[in-house]
Amino acid sequence: MGQAKLRGDRDVRIAKALGLREMSINDVKKEYGLSQDATFLGYGVHLEKSDEFLAAFDESHHATRKAWATTPEAALMFQSFADAHDTSKACAGSIIVGMFDTGDQIFVAGITGIRSV
Repeated sequence: MGQAKLRGDRDVRIAKALGLREMSINDVKKEYGLSQDATFLGYGVHLEKSDEFLAAFDESHHATRKAWATTPEAALMFQSFADAHDTSKACAGSIIVGMFDTGDQIFVAGITGIRSV
């Protein structure tokens, strides 16, 4: 077995490198006081300074196109923390957030850990 496989999947390796801990979705819901009915939608890329969410991202050898939205409903969602991290690195000043549908709104949570499967 390769060394990378022994260290865990890419999400876990990146999270460990960033000092994040692995958390269950239920732990995240408890930490933020969310209802158990809240649905985890995925990870988003957020600009805290302007309170905008990455809505579109295309990157090629010649150009990078980014579009930002003012509401989390329009945000681009990533199911993989690693994919959100890669995209966030291309967006100066951005952070990765977890997004939950509470039924009434989209709740945006700062990332202190990654979801465990």
